Amino acid sequence: MNKFPSAKEIIQEAKTQKPEADINQLHALTFNLMRKHRDNYYKDKVDEFLCRNSIANLPKETKLEIKQELLKPVRGGDILYSNFMEEASRRISQIFQTISGNIAELCVEKELIDMGMKLNINYLRKKEHTDLIIYWPKLPNYSKKHRIEVKNVSLRERGTRGLEFDGDSMIGFFNDSSEFTDSNIDIIDKHCKKTNGWCYMPPDTLEKLRDKVKNKRFKSNKKFISDVKNFIEKGVI
Repeated sequence: MNKFPSAKEIIQEAKTQKPEADINQLHALTFNLMRKHRDNYYKDKVDEFLCRNSIANLPKETKLEIKQELLKPVRGGDILYSNFMEEASRRISQIFQTISGNIAELCVEKELIDMGMKLNINYLRKKEHTDLIIYWPKLPNYSKKHRIEVKNVSLRERGTRGLEFDGDSMIGFFNDSSEFTDSNIDIIDKHCKKTNGWCYMPPDTLEKLRDKVKNKRFKSNKKFISDVKNFIEKGVI
């Protein structure tokens, strides 16, 4: 089965087809090429499926009917998908991302609840463009707060952007230490120093980054709740 080409390869293919194409023509060409490669990818996957031992001996007519049915466009709501596989993968991917993000937030919230904090009194969820906000109760009207961005297993670029604009600290369940490049570590460290916050991560991931994050604003996520307690008592994470 052919691998799906990279963006550079698709651009080069489009330029070969129409060297004189302007920027908009080039974009239109690449879009059509992407659709072609997508369709070929699904056809290859179906052919691979039909070659499995359990169904390889089916009559050719039967296998052709199966192939046509598997590759038939289907509509999901207002969206037309190229086939049922695309619809299923898109839907489960969207659902999985939403659920996994909510689970990460609920795991962190459980720590707050277990220490006796109450929603809409001691902390807020999904307010002011951030995931969690905790308050220092010693000031009038809870005027001192700390914003916390919650991430699941992946940092990605939007993780550092979200922290920069919407958080003072970040807690996550990051399982890939390679996402924490020197650049990302530097961005997170500078921001957390400015906000007096921290980046909390699983101890196993932190251990892999030990030399890179030494003396920087990174901690085990197991220390998160003790820092929250410190904030409640002293107003400082």
